[in-house]
Amino acid sequence: MKKNWINSFTVAVTLTLASLYIYSLNLPFFHLLELKSYDFKVLSRGERPITGQVAIVAVDEKSLNEKGRWPWPRTFMADLTDKISQAGAAVIGFDIFFPEKDRYVPFTTVKDAAKKKDLSGINSEKLIEWMQEVGDSDRLFAEAILRSERTVLSYFVYPEEDRSGDSTEKLTAEQMELLDFSQFPIVQRFDDPSNPVYIQKMSSVGLSLSEFVNAANSAGFVSFVPEVDGVVRWVPMVMQLGEYLFPPLSLQVLKEATQLPLAVRIAPFGIDGLKLGDSVFPTSETGDFLVNYFGPAFTFTHYSASDVLNGKVGKKELENKIILVGGTAAGIHDIHTTPYGPLYPGVEVHANIIEGLIQQDYILRPEWLRVLDILMILVSGLILGWISIHFKAYTMALALVSGVGGYLLSDYYFFTQKGLWINTIYPVFTQIFVYSGITVFKFGFEEREKRFIKGAFSQYLAPAVVNQLVDNPSLLKLGGERKELTAFFSDVAGFSSISEKLSPEDLVLLLNDYLTEMTDIIKKYEGTVDKFEGDAIIAFFGAPISHKDHARRTCLVALEMQERLAQLREGWKKEGKAELYMRIGINTGPAVVGNMGSKTRMDYTMMGDSVNLAARLEGVNKQYKTETMISGFTYEQAKEFVEVRELDRIRVVGKKEPVKIYELLAHKGAIDAKQEQVLKCYNEGYNLYNIRKWNEAAEWFEKALSFDETDGPSLTFFERCITFQIHPPREDWDGVFSFGVK
Repeated sequence: MKKNWINSFTVAVTLTLASLYIYSLNLPFFHLLELKSYDFKVLSRGERPITGQVAIVAVDEKSLNEKGRWPWPRTFMADLTDKISQAGAAVIGFDIFFPEKDRYVPFTTVKDAAKKKDLSGINSEKLIEWMQEVGDSDRLFAEAILRSERTVLSYFVYPEEDRSGDSTEKLTAEQMELLDFSQFPIVQRFDDPSNPVYIQKMSSVGLSLSEFVNAANSAGFVSFVPEVDGVVRWVPMVMQLGEYLFPPLSLQVLKEATQLPLAVRIAPFGIDGLKLGDSVFPTSETGDFLVNYFGPAFTFTHYSASDVLNGKVGKKELENKIILVGGTAAGIHDIHTTPYGPLYPGVEVHANIIEGLIQQDYILRPEWLRVLDILMILVSGLILGWISIHFKAYTMALALVSGVGGYLLSDYYFFTQKGLWINTIYPVFTQIFVYSGITVFKFGFEEREKRFIKGAFSQYLAPAVVNQLVDNPSLLKLGGERKELTAFFSDVAGFSSISEKLSPEDLVLLLNDYLTEMTDIIKKYEGTVDKFEGDAIIAFFGAPISHKDHARRTCLVALEMQERLAQLREGWKKEGKAELYMRIGINTGPAVVGNMGSKTRMDYTMMGDSVNLAARLEGVNKQYKTETMISGFTYEQAKEFVEVRELDRIRVVGKKEPVKIYELLAHKGAIDAKQEQVLKCYNEGYNLYNIRKWNEAAEWFEKALSFDETDGPSLTFFERCITFQIHPPREDWDGVFSFGVK
């Protein structure tokens, strides 16, 4: 059955390779499942501690209720910038755009200025010019930005594939000039200029007013690139516009806060990391950064912008902090979906990025992990395939549960402790896929054969032997194989006369009781019942399961069967039923054993001269009036375990070579006193018989019969000695007794 083993393993290999092919396709369904598994790991990891160096000044619902609807007058933003700056913030990063002129006239500012200036004599035209100058809130905001000396603005980018954006060619010279100071100050390129690596490109940008950008220390883009399910997991850390490379708001803010040089390194394979001072920030080869979220929305400290403006929040809360200013109110529409769910403020996404860079706490998804993914798919599939050829179905199920559970635990460990995002779905899918395929295959093919084996052999073999055959069907070689085994033949003495006295129904009941009891003993010693021929039982030991002690087992079976039959006779006698006596013949030797028969009907049976001899010995019992006879071949292998007496050397029909035969008496050391007296006399007589002293031998056999008048061998040899006294054998007689009938 090795063929089926190979087939089972081949199924595993085939399905594993199919899993690899599916993995290479990067199908949307599996990709989405992998993204969701990543989100689950983030959520199950839970909230993690933060340094407290990053805080958010939020234009929230409270601020809108107190200060009015959005957008606010720029004087509010100027005041907010001054308040944060005066509180000693390390840097101010605005996640808010100011692309248009302020439409509001700051009446309070104009009123306060009018109190300080003599407006008499100024015509209306001059008055309007003065009011425009005094009430220029954009100028006031720009001055506040410049005055702070620590403000970083943001700008929106249109990716190259975004149809809503302008093309690069439409960028004005002024825009390019404004962005010039916001590019990476240090760029190290080692790629081929004629074939540069791919870097995500900007098609066009959305900038705040030029006076704000010019007043700011720097600017960074704030675009996110959500996945197919709309969740923000990756953010670009490098984008290209023309020949220039630009960093995001988070990097610009951190650079201003630390005053360390910012650099990007480009290797021949792609982005090789970003560097701020001595710290290196890992990215993908295309420059994307995996956001390592520290918790759900509002994990970072949020201060209401109105509280800052009103003076409720000041130096105590903001000093030396990295302050991000952004909108969290629903009406400002800067809300995104993250692994922690929807309604996550965009400004807090930037806070997570900065916090991760500060703590140097990253989740890595390097390209070499694809090799690990492939190895895990291969290993998990092939291990299941190996298990399938050595263990049963429940072991495979346990292996699947252990494999999936162990892999998920390892996956979670690497994620939480090592910051590695390894693939969850494909290795788990492979294990389930391979297991399901093998199970279907086994049920459809291998299990069908096992069910056949159980059905065919459970009636004739011990359950333990049947289970071994089921686990290892190769033991059943089709067509037969040559093996040494011990053949067993039994027959009921005088069964024909017994059957004539019983009704068919009673005969069947009696025979069934007898055969059931005897067969159970054969199964107990893991023998194989070849067939029943009426009252005869044909069995063998040593196949299909090889037992080195098959001769011993057969002898012990014969002894136990005779003992059990004696007990049954006691019961039958009390019930008035016929009493059965059994003759047994046993021989050990080479035979051909296997499935034999026609294409439509086959039996697992034995054939050979050694088998025929066992059958002859069963019949020879009649000549010696014995119950169980074994050959010398069997005795040589079982003599340490049984008591016997030598009966004769005989030549059976169809055989030229003589065979030494023995009567099987008892287990080793179990001869009783009466038997011992009989055997002593018998052995003396038998020795004299072999040297032709017929008269002296007859006297010893007669003495043995005085101890047990039913002793068949003693009676047989007594009669033979009397005959030889009158008609002695020829002078060249070799002591072998030949039987002319079967």
